[in-house]
Amino acid sequence: MRYAVDLGNSAAKAALLDGAVVRLPAPADPRDALAWGGIAAELIAAIRADAQRSGVAATLRVASVVPAGAEALRLAATNASIATEFVNVADVPLELALTPPAQIGIDRLLAAWLAYTEYGAPTQRGAIAVTLGTALTLTCVDRRGRLLGGAIAPSPVLASRALASGAAALPHVAIYDESPELAGPIGADTAAALESGILRGARGALTALIAESIEEMSRRDPGAPAPAVVLSGGAALAGWCATIAADHRDAEFVLRAISALPTAVSA
Repeated sequence: MRYAVDLGNSAAKAALLDGAVVRLPAPADPRDALAWGGIAAELIAAIRADAQRSGVAATLRVASVVPAGAEALRLAATNASIATEFVNVADVPLELALTPPAQIGIDRLLAAWLAYTEYGAPTQRGAIAVTLGTALTLTCVDRRGRLLGGAIAPSPVLASRALASGAAALPHVAIYDESPELAGPIGADTAAALESGILRGARGALTALIAESIEEMSRRDPGAPAPAVVLSGGAALAGWCATIAADHRDAEFVLRAISALPTAVSA
């Protein structure tokens, strides 16, 4: 049985057979190979236990944007005698209309492919896949199935770190950007003001990026229906982006895309 694994800068996730998801926080420094070794070992242990309960032989299909995490998982899987395949750009059946040499994060590409496949193509329109992780990304696919490109912005978590490191008198505020709640816009102290400004600023930026991307897609393809919008990642159901219009929200959309790919991908 093939297990889908998504290794990102914020979290490492694996989908289990009963629909549950093992989710482990990524190291504070995504280049920390030692820390990734522990995370990989924990993921493999959870997958082996799940496979043994179900009486199946486990194999892995992995999408990773973190080289240190990918190498750690490859080693842990090899030591556990679990066959592993890593998804790359060529495995995703989507035409890339990007500036050569075409480069795009595999998580963005997978989200864009599934958003177009499930919500764009069936209604003969394009799609905009939004991923909400360490970075906020938009990836646009036109109604013909061509990936046009998109935009990348800092997440609330990164914005909080940047303000703390760039301003002498501002504290670092631990922003929980996946919370379903959103406090009022007027913070009564510095920490609350930072949280309000960061979360609402991210919402405003994301709202504007989606609107302007839709306008640009319309300009490039006059008469095309408005594209579908899909929010994915840990904050897809969060309170700060609840008012953003979307056709679908799914915190584990990339995991689902990994599972939905055609059977054969590169080893």
